[in-house]
Amino acid sequence: MSWFRTFHPRPGARVRLVCLPYAGGGAGLYRALAQKIAPEIEVVAVQYPGRQDRRAEAPIDDLHALADRIADELAALDGPPVALFGHSLGATIGFEVARRMLPRFPSPVVRLFVSARTAPVDHRPSGRDFRQDAVLRAWAGRAGDAARQAAADPDLWQLAAPSLAADLMMSETYAARPGAKVTCPVTAVAGTADRGCGVEHMARWAAHTIGGFEVAEVVGDHYFIDDPSTELCGLLEGLL
Repeated sequence: MSWFRTFHPRPGARVRLVCLPYAGGGAGLYRALAQKIAPEIEVVAVQYPGRQDRRAEAPIDDLHALADRIADELAALDGPPVALFGHSLGATIGFEVARRMLPRFPSPVVRLFVSARTAPVDHRPSGRDFRQDAVLRAWAGRAGDAARQAAADPDLWQLAAPSLAADLMMSETYAARPGAKVTCPVTAVAGTADRGCGVEHMARWAAHTIGGFEVAEVVGDHYFIDDPSTELCGLLEGLL
């Protein structure tokens, strides 16, 4: 099955914004952004295995393996230049995809957006085993509305838990491998009310690029992408 979902196709778009979901999220997370953003930008959301219309497939729990697959799939796409946007876990996945894409694309990634995620240089494992139901439920209880609702509904939890556990184990076991920094510009985006990934945390992404770098702040908490603001859309439009 295809890895990409385009909710609002824009054949005349000047740039394709490939968006990567947070832990437990699916491509549908970016439906609202696709609708709100300027018509010159086509939003293409990545659908990881194990969720939504790919729920029959086994989820991937190794971040490097997932980045390999996504980069290969992107390399086969025709169309306008590509920018990457990743939120929370998706930011780290986007970074690793960019590392793989830049050496071999005819044209480089025009920009990498990383939001609500500490930089790989600061990543530390928590020591938790998210394959244990109690540990996974404890995490969900402190997460966004979607995760809390899933944990409260036995049928929904049965569907959501395997992919959420795989995503969190992917994050838990991730370690950035030595290698070249990305050469594209990087924009780090922080929510004003995100205490774990504020501007000071997001500024640390500068260590991972030799291109331009900047930090931007938009209104919202850690899950500001769930309801993309006019401010966020304006930021993306202005830089793309």
